[in-house]
Amino acid sequence: MSNLIKKNFSLEETPQTGKEWNNLKEEDRKKLIFNKISENPLYNSFEITKAEANGIVILKIEKLIKASERGTLLLDLEELLKNEIDEGLTIWLEPVGDKSKLRNLRGIEIKS
Repeated sequence: MSNLIKKNFSLEETPQTGKEWNNLKEEDRKKLIFNKISENPLYNSFEITKAEANGIVILKIEKLIKASERGTLLLDLEELLKNEIDEGLTIWLEPVGDKSKLRNLRGIEIKS
């Protein structure tokens, strides 16, 4: 049963963004997303850095969120945006550099 489910999902087509989303300028897309996420205080720590015509939305997290909470929070946010704005949207997080104080003291630099 497990293999059947995986195969069925692998054959599904990825939703594409609609004409309405594609016709918006990036700033208008960002405003649309901002207006939607600002309705919920759970999402007030996100900054929208990109909202591309192909549906990729890149967010930056302004505060530290536990890894155990972050995944569910992002999935819920993506579902909200898909249901309320466009089903072709996908959420990505902007990569964050190394914040380890110990490694920074030793002079080790990790580039992202």
